[in-house]
Amino acid sequence: MEQQRKAAHSGWYHETQSSQYGHLPLDPHAALVQDRFLLGLDMQLDPTLRQLLNERQKLLRASRACYEVLFPETLSVSRTETLTLYDRLSSALTVAQVTGIQSLCSHYAARLAPLSSPDASRESNIRQTHITQFARLLATQPTLITPPMLEQLYSVGFSTRDIVTFTQLTGFVSYQARVLAILNGLRGRAAAVLPGFPAPEGCEQKGFSLAMLQWKSRLPEVATETASKYQQDVLDLIAPDARSSSFYTLLVHDADALSEFSAVFNHVMQAGERPKAAWRELSAVATSQLNGCLYCAGIHGRLYLEAGGNEAIINGLFEENYRDDAVDALSKTLSDRKEAALLDAVITLTRTPERFDARQLHGLSDAGYSATQSLDILLTAALFSWSNRLIQTLGDTLNR
Repeated sequence: MEQQRKAAHSGWYHETQSSQYGHLPLDPHAALVQDRFLLGLDMQLDPTLRQLLNERQKLLRASRACYEVLFPETLSVSRTETLTLYDRLSSALTVAQVTGIQSLCSHYAARLAPLSSPDASRESNIRQTHITQFARLLATQPTLITPPMLEQLYSVGFSTRDIVTFTQLTGFVSYQARVLAILNGLRGRAAAVLPGFPAPEGCEQKGFSLAMLQWKSRLPEVATETASKYQQDVLDLIAPDARSSSFYTLLVHDADALSEFSAVFNHVMQAGERPKAAWRELSAVATSQLNGCLYCAGIHGRLYLEAGGNEAIINGLFEENYRDDAVDALSKTLSDRKEAALLDAVITLTRTPERFDARQLHGLSDAGYSATQSLDILLTAALFSWSNRLIQTLGDTLNR
């Protein structure tokens, strides 16, 4: 099945089947790559840089495991798990196209191609339209996802577990795209850019602060007393207080995906000899601010200050007279080269991953970051492109 693209909102997106366009030639071999997370790009690195990446084997194993959970070879559906493999891979392709990472588009297009498309009934078309639109919006502007949009997913047959899985896979591909952008930067080149992709507009979220906030799920959570033994085991493994966390008791609807997400998160945020490094926390804050995630920005803003960070930077990011270019403006006016270089790299990787290249890496190096620290900063930004989307889509951030 060849993928069709139609011009829509200045971008090219796959739709259903045959096409005369052919802007992205289908590469059947893209589905056969042995490492479906890094897509073999790591093998093209200089040996020294490959060794730097190999030091993150636990992170890479968890990321690969999450890919296999979300995009297995075969998949059976049921009353509570209605997302087909076609639904998952078509959504992944939509997210990949939004990011503009061509190798990722080729991979998901090649995996999708042999699958039978849904029937042409009105109900099926409505469902596929909702799936595509939701994935596209979540990949570009997560602040625009509202509770009524989740209700629309219910109306086309999604279960609560489906919505959780769908959000996880959209977040995961957003993360994967940025990891591949980092690899392209390490290779000394930007990712190939697909035609017609404008830079996304800045979010218009307001209310950033260091105040303690509460996160409340928009969807029914799993009651711990009725959870399966496996779900309870996953909750107990990932965090001491997971059973009392609204976030975790919602995500445990898909316990396999939660387990791997938690592993990825921990391997990024607790890497190296300094698990509470200021540069890592600032990367998390800046990415969360760019994505409009009040909850994550507040938590990691406090952790950044606890790690010895600069309070003036947080004040600049969280200023009451908020502008959607606050991170950009701050990166241009900072006298400290290290923080300015960090913000510049995070902005590019978060907003336009297809344009991330060696210039941002050189900027981090010239500012005094080691290769390991630079990788820390960038992997954190990639991770929060996933984590922010879970927080923003599946719940509301409230004052305590």
